[in-house]
Amino acid sequence: MERKMGIFLFSFYLIFIEEAHLFSYTFASNLQPHMPNVCTEREMKLVAQRQPCVQAFTRMVKVWKQGCAQQLWCMGYERRTAYYTAYRQVYKQDYQTVHKCCPGWSQLNGEAGCLYPMCSYGVCFNGGQCQEGSNQLCDCPVGFNGPSCQYGK
Repeated sequence: MERKMGIFLFSFYLIFIEEAHLFSYTFASNLQPHMPNVCTEREMKLVAQRQPCVQAFTRMVKVWKQGCAQQLWCMGYERRTAYYTAYRQVYKQDYQTVHKCCPGWSQLNGEAGCLYPMCSYGVCFNGGQCQEGSNQLCDCPVGFNGPSCQYGK
């Protein structure tokens, strides 16, 4: 019983975390398709859902019985079945439309759109050269790394 309750609580915790993440993502992403340099994409996402399932368990219960052999009352045992609802985590694929900065553009401080070209976003340190359209913001000289060449090796 304790194990099943633990599984139930763990499932509830996972659902809570997923909902909290979805809530924060919804409000953190304030980009709209009409804003400058904003691209629209469809993303596939696994969505967690709670699915109820009724569980039954049987246990022996002490009961007082009448009409025992040499006594008016005696202690006996009866089998009792109890039911409870547990929830299991079920995942399904869902597609959602998201708005992101187009490649090469970034958004700062929740401004209305993606107004900063990636190469003007920040500065390349230690002699790094800005490179357009790459996952790495700066092309770092030997001995340095990081998005802005800010870390020495």
